[in-house]
Amino acid sequence: MRPLAFSLSRIENLMHQVTFDPLRMEGDIITNTTLVDLKMLDATLRIFRDVMESGLAVSPYLKVETLGSRAKIYSACSITVSGVLLKAKVPVRPKGGGVIEVIDREPVRFTDMLMYWATTIDPIDVLISQELTSVLEMMRTGSGRILGNLQEAPMLAAERIEEKLELLAEAGFSGVLDLGEPNMNVLGVSVERDHVGLSLVGGTNIVAAALSHGIGLETESISGLTEIGEMTHIEDLVS
Repeated sequence: MRPLAFSLSRIENLMHQVTFDPLRMEGDIITNTTLVDLKMLDATLRIFRDVMESGLAVSPYLKVETLGSRAKIYSACSITVSGVLLKAKVPVRPKGGGVIEVIDREPVRFTDMLMYWATTIDPIDVLISQELTSVLEMMRTGSGRILGNLQEAPMLAAERIEEKLELLAEAGFSGVLDLGEPNMNVLGVSVERDHVGLSLVGGTNIVAAALSHGIGLETESISGLTEIGEMTHIEDLVS
């Protein structure tokens, strides 16, 4: 009998394998995967593009493969950011994933959260299945509920974190919702003493939006690694 594998162990294992260099735009990132009927691929990609342009995704880069009558889409996972920070010697630790309430385009608080150390299923997959988000409403009105996660790191690493986040943003990897002050709650969730919290948008907001449009998708968050050079900017995929 195999022992239970909690999400945190799997996530940390992938984080240590991230080799992405935002300056050279090369190396492996962590990706989510989505399966969709080929007939719905174009419509799905258009929705993905809209979400990305709204700032509710991690990156505009995707990889698309054809598997018989379906397409498999690889998209950037926000845990990639944690992997890049870890590579920069920042001992960042993923805390949990959840639903974030946004009012007038300002993230306010986590309304639901599952801790990575306490579940064997990725929290974002669970929350998507519960239909707790309103990504489309957020895009239309500026208020709604989106997917996000929380990381924490020693407060002495705050300056290095900011430097790396700037480099990532220049490379097209964004989605930072809040970088807290030392010992302060982030979106209503406490962090360890002498630590700072970092909240990021969930990479599967694009999936939540497509599901809200009635498109049938199968998704798996934090599913593996993909070389960034194999991925294509969304603008080159959507006609």
